[in-house]
Amino acid sequence: MKDLTNLKTFIIDTKNPQEIDDAISLELKNDTKIIWIHISYPASLFEFNSKIDLEARKKSSSLYLVDDYIPMLPKNIIEECNLKENKKSKVLSIGVELNNNGSVKNYKLLETLIKPNYELTYEDANELIELEPPEEYELIILNNLLKKRFNYRKKHGAIIFSTTTTKINYENNNVYLEKFDITEAHKLITEAMLLTGFIMSDYLKINKIASPYRSQKLNCNPEDILKKYSNSPVKYIILKQFIGKSYISTKASKHETLGLDSYVQCTSPMRRYLDLVIQKQIYLHINKKEVLSEEFIQQQIELDNKKQKENNNIIKDN
Repeated sequence: MKDLTNLKTFIIDTKNPQEIDDAISLELKNDTKIIWIHISYPASLFEFNSKIDLEARKKSSSLYLVDDYIPMLPKNIIEECNLKENKKSKVLSIGVELNNNGSVKNYKLLETLIKPNYELTYEDANELIELEPPEEYELIILNNLLKKRFNYRKKHGAIIFSTTTTKINYENNNVYLEKFDITEAHKLITEAMLLTGFIMSDYLKINKIASPYRSQKLNCNPEDILKKYSNSPVKYIILKQFIGKSYISTKASKHETLGLDSYVQCTSPMRRYLDLVIQKQIYLHINKKEVLSEEFIQQQIELDNKKQKENNNIIKDN
């Protein structure tokens, strides 16, 4: 296990999150800049087919309701895995060096130990990015590097949906709608998570490890549609109706709307079971144990698709 507790490490998330899955660091070696992205590591804490694993499989994901929160994993596991300021945590990390055009030059995937220095909200992080204080140069460099990665994906066909997000809240017997604008800090973390999904998919492909890959095909010319509906406030919602739905299979394929040759959704192993399965596969491979079969992965994809429809209906009803 590599000790990265010496690196300045940032947690950037919403206010009072239930599960804190990820953090980001910068390592400088002479003229080399290495982006480190750290993901919480529940797969290392319990066995496949254990009681905890079977219960998580049954739930498929955590449920975030307006008036309730139902976690996928037990609270003691979440408490141990949650990343926090000044807390030492064992995590699964990728270290990435980018080329000048934003493509991946090389990477490593390791079990590491980190100790985050900052636990910031998106608003806090965005203020630092805007002000660019010299003492927080690591965050500024990370933002610039991940902008290069963003531009690289865009040149390779990625579609950027410029929409705000909303959340229904319930507090003191009042229901209200909260709106979230997409800031520089949101873009930084989104790009880091997409980079993680690409790197882990590449690792799984190279090592011929069965995995639930997420893919998507474009069935239209996005520029034509956006031009046709350029004056519409819902032009991106219209565009989504023309794009093929993303799908999950055991065969790696392009995710065209993300501009990636392959992709796995893997950065929330505490709240999505398929993310946990991907992490379990990597954990088993790193520790030279037998990985899960492709047959199991296929069965789990089918079960997860069914369960997610049920969960989505629960959320809609709520």
